[in-house]
Amino acid sequence: MNNIKTEQDFIWDSLDELFPNTTSNIYPHIDEKHTLDAELKEKELYMIIDALNLCDYNQTHTASALGIGRTNLIARCKRLGISLKKDELEASPTFEI
Repeated sequence: MNNIKTEQDFIWDSLDELFPNTTSNIYPHIDEKHTLDAELKEKELYMIIDALNLCDYNQTHTASALGIGRTNLIARCKRLGISLKKDELEASPTFEI
């Protein structure tokens, strides 16, 4: 074969140096613990807790503020471990990120 390096060969060999993030994780701040699913669950958890506080734990008003139905709110709270009783909020979330 020919030992002469073409311009195309040079470009292909330089891609890793030119674009170092494209061969590995292009989002270095995201790791296994910060998946999209985990981030969405965490955001959902805090949005529900904030809405419950703003609506003084009225489930109908909280659900309306979040744009979901009351039964959907109850199901989400159960899934995330959020208590729907005002005095139990501090110890209620059992969700792990």
